[in-house]
Amino acid sequence: MTQISDRHRVFFEASADAMLIIDGGVFVECNPSTLDLFGFASSEEFFATHPAEISPPQQPDGRNSFDKANEMMALAIEQGNNRFHWMHRRKNGDVFPVEVLLTAIPFEGKTVLHTVLRDISDRVELENQLRGRRDELEQEVSRRTQELEEALRGARLLGEAVNQSAASILITDPRGMIEYINPAFCQINGYDVQEIIGKQPSILNSGLQGRDFYQEMWKTIQSGQIWSGTLKNKRKNGELYWARLKISPVMDDRGEIINYVGIETDITDFIEAKERAENSNRAKSSFLSSMSHELRTPLNAIMGFSQLLDMGKKTPLSDRQKSYVANIKSASDHLLSLIDEVLDLARVEAGKMQFNIQNVNLRDTLDDCLQLADASYNTLDVTVIDETRSSLPALKVDPMRLRQVILNLLSNAKKYNVENGKVYVSGELRPGSMFRLKIRDTGDGIPEYDHDKLFKPFQRLGAEKTQVEGTGIGLLLTKQLVEGMGGEIGFESSPGVGSTFWIDLPSYGAQAMPASGFDFSETLNMQCCDSLHTLLYVEDIAINRELMKAIVDEIPNLNLICAQTATDGIELAQREKPHLIIMDINLPDMDGYEAFKLLKKHEETKNIPVVALSADAMEQAKIKACETGFVEYLTKPFNMADLLSVLNMTIDG
Repeated sequence: MTQISDRHRVFFEASADAMLIIDGGVFVECNPSTLDLFGFASSEEFFATHPAEISPPQQPDGRNSFDKANEMMALAIEQGNNRFHWMHRRKNGDVFPVEVLLTAIPFEGKTVLHTVLRDISDRVELENQLRGRRDELEQEVSRRTQELEEALRGARLLGEAVNQSAASILITDPRGMIEYINPAFCQINGYDVQEIIGKQPSILNSGLQGRDFYQEMWKTIQSGQIWSGTLKNKRKNGELYWARLKISPVMDDRGEIINYVGIETDITDFIEAKERAENSNRAKSSFLSSMSHELRTPLNAIMGFSQLLDMGKKTPLSDRQKSYVANIKSASDHLLSLIDEVLDLARVEAGKMQFNIQNVNLRDTLDDCLQLADASYNTLDVTVIDETRSSLPALKVDPMRLRQVILNLLSNAKKYNVENGKVYVSGELRPGSMFRLKIRDTGDGIPEYDHDKLFKPFQRLGAEKTQVEGTGIGLLLTKQLVEGMGGEIGFESSPGVGSTFWIDLPSYGAQAMPASGFDFSETLNMQCCDSLHTLLYVEDIAINRELMKAIVDEIPNLNLICAQTATDGIELAQREKPHLIIMDINLPDMDGYEAFKLLKKHEETKNIPVVALSADAMEQAKIKACETGFVEYLTKPFNMADLLSVLNMTIDG
């Protein structure tokens, strides 16, 4: 009996489960693991404590914790056991959910309750994510509930505790020979007790972990340290399963290892759910890339020809025609904005948005945004007033994303304003080396009942019934971008008064950077070379070739030759030796990457600069093109100024 008691005591001290004993409605014993779970310093703080004293006043169903705890304990004594969910409270006040198993056990002439608590915070969070998000699974390992919670007095209580555990538990001698397994081990692995006792845990070896894996495990536990890790084991029937294993060495008074205690949890369901989530994310990324390509391809022609019509000097448009073209450009810009914002939002939510954090001159960035905002959406004749100082702190942010955030807030402040309204821009240093930029408008304001909808996707709060264009995801994307740069966004709004949106971003404290004086205003120069040059455009879509021809017709000294396939393009490049090649990536006979490699193999074409052109706006596509060797990457629909900039950069005048 003493030997059994010692063995159970060994397990009790090393177990990762939390267990307690309740006698007369109060806790009478707990182990060190319980103290870790609740944040107490000593076991005396638990003694003579009613379960309600370490619980919030009420449970989620509204019941008083004291009354409900008494009811649960009475039910366990009456039925022999009782399993239920409960909310406990740590010493620091944090409330967390647990799964409770109460088992009535006769002990020394009376009935005590053996209690097992499992912290199910991770599981509850995972369940909420699965319920709330149909297209993606954001899961984290639902960790098994923390360590033993109560020091059991006798060998019988300890034995019952081990037997009740849902985790697979085994105890070995120092050589690794199995001396004890609990019922859960048999249930999970399919072995009977007599088949396991005296064997080594290697009976579960699936062969999928190498020798180095197990050597490292033994090296760790033989040095007296706890080992934990994830591995794939094999049941008796040959079925493989994922397991989270923790092995703790148990030492005697002389510091010598006398046993090893292994606690194993089957996490196959979690791993499979995680893989489904990752597959879902990959499928979503593939869909977004495809959607972007399919929408951008026709937009390239629509936006390109509308820009040409608007800029054409040979055949000027009438005022009425200019109005039509302006409507086409406005609708195209709106659609492109929606595509870009959906893609950006998807990148942020998938954790794939890359932020290039650096020292940014806020004064220059703000001046640039104010100039752009002043020229945009002025149907209501709204005036933007800059109340910031001439010198502003440098920010530690991504410059492109900062510009995107400011422009979106300024655009909203103008669009949702009143006629002859005002937009005020101000800023102030905040505690913790943060700088707050505030944008206040004099619009109609936002009713309080709509405040909680503001940062949700596709919520325009009634603006969709007006003439004001919008996507309904701009503010959500802005919030994600600000938080991705280590900042915070908020707002205040009163109906009939207006709204103030603010962003707090990391700064360099009081260190200010004055405006650089750079002039952002540039005129579009339809000229890229002084002498006759040839441009080869490889594109399978006829309307896009027509668009490029129309553009080149407006540029002096530039001759255009076109190819419909990559093969024809390579042959034409070898024969004509153009000064620049613009290569569409998605071609019918081979993709642009393969065509690029063939061009570089031929002596006649290996030094010709090649620009990639694609409707794929995903960041990885741009990175791939750059790594392949393309001198530039243009995204359909391209802006005329961007195209001319590439021509100027790549064609030597």
